[in-house]
Amino acid sequence: MTGTERLSGTASFEAAVSPLFAPLRVTDPEPSAFRAMVDHTAIGSAVVARIQATPATVLRDSKSITSTDMEWMHLTLHHRGRVTVTQGDRTSALKPGELFACDNTQPYRIIGGGPSDMTVLCLPRSSLGRYADAISRRTALPISSQGGTGRLLSHTLSALEDDLPGQEVARSHLADALTALLLATFADTTPERASVASALVDRIRVYTLASLGDPLLKAEQVARQHHISVRHLHALFRGADLTFAAWVRHERLLRIRRDLLNPAFAGRSTAAIAARWGIVDPKHLSRALKHEFGETVRDLRRAQKAG
Repeated sequence: MTGTERLSGTASFEAAVSPLFAPLRVTDPEPSAFRAMVDHTAIGSAVVARIQATPATVLRDSKSITSTDMEWMHLTLHHRGRVTVTQGDRTSALKPGELFACDNTQPYRIIGGGPSDMTVLCLPRSSLGRYADAISRRTALPISSQGGTGRLLSHTLSALEDDLPGQEVARSHLADALTALLLATFADTTPERASVASALVDRIRVYTLASLGDPLLKAEQVARQHHISVRHLHALFRGADLTFAAWVRHERLLRIRRDLLNPAFAGRSTAAIAARWGIVDPKHLSRALKHEFGETVRDLRRAQKAG
């Protein structure tokens, strides 16, 4: 998938970039006055796009997000212009040369206060494994490209247009290298951006998400793995929206819901899907899904067939 498109109007831009980034909307400018040029290419499982556009606001809101969307983590290198990005409770004004990430499984807003130019690397969230959620909590924060792995990643993204390998095998290896650079960049910046307590919570979340399929996963095991007491573990989550146990339950149900909506799992039993995420007794699963998401197993299976 490679192409260059010169686009006139917000509708043509939305139609061109939504397949790359998942459905989004362009607001603010007079629709017919908006102009953009988009160069994009596939690199293994990743996509890289260079976007130059007149002033506009790009919005991905909760109404646009569906269970069938490709789940991407976007890393953007900001080349030129005045850009402000918002995701979750984080808002940053970006300077040219800085990097920032957005998670397309959650709403975000990018405001271009003038003509803008940026390179966007789209990586499948699944390729980031257990680190995806930790990165997601640091989206919309500026990352310097003046040193460390941020500079290396910035140089790599800038050079892709001229030095992209032609063979598919080489491109697959390049996608792996870009993924590793992204992980290294966030690992490099995490100590500067997080307190000791929040860094510990991040490590706990990463470990727990990677262990959701273990039916024996308990607070005691997680605490022991991180050399803290169970009381300390619960205290770390006291300021969060959910307790540790409620958060684990929510994450498991979230993944079960996604699998039940996925046509690829149409032949797999509900019990097998539940067991995949550590719930070996699905007796009350339908009730739990109804309470959490307003949908029963039957509702989700029906939607799966309709999709």
